[in-house]
Amino acid sequence: MRFRFVKLGVGVLLLGFAAGCGGGRDAALPDLVPVSGTVTLDGQPLANALVTFLPVGSTRGRSCYGVTDASGRYELMENEKSKGAPVGAFSVLCNKWVMPDGSDFPSDTTLSAMDAGAVELLPPRYSMEDSSELTANVPAGGGTVDFALTSK
Repeated sequence: MRFRFVKLGVGVLLLGFAAGCGGGRDAALPDLVPVSGTVTLDGQPLANALVTFLPVGSTRGRSCYGVTDASGRYELMENEKSKGAPVGAFSVLCNKWVMPDGSDFPSDTTLSAMDAGAVELLPPRYSMEDSSELTANVPAGGGTVDFALTSK
């Protein structure tokens, strides 16, 4: 019985390290620079949208993400402790999940958007990894990357 608890404890500890909870950033990863911007849909700020930067080509580092506020503004982060994005080229996804009644998908649920019955508001040309038309280049000093999306 005691051996089971030791195995469970070691497993939880290893998962914590794998998830990045074991300390600082991996020194082999590139430095992050500040990146923020605004997302609009048909000229209006797009609130509660997920913006994901996926490294492409020779860009090193991890995917980074941000969530837009009521004014459509986002700030990228690698995780909750590491803000910014690496320098380089990215494919970008914008996702906006809504419930069948049109309300925003609640961020405080343990269910996935699909399990909760939410649907993607944005067309695949913005929201699907294999068909997104959105790209970004993050310069050495970081910067602002805005996205003006259209529903049609």
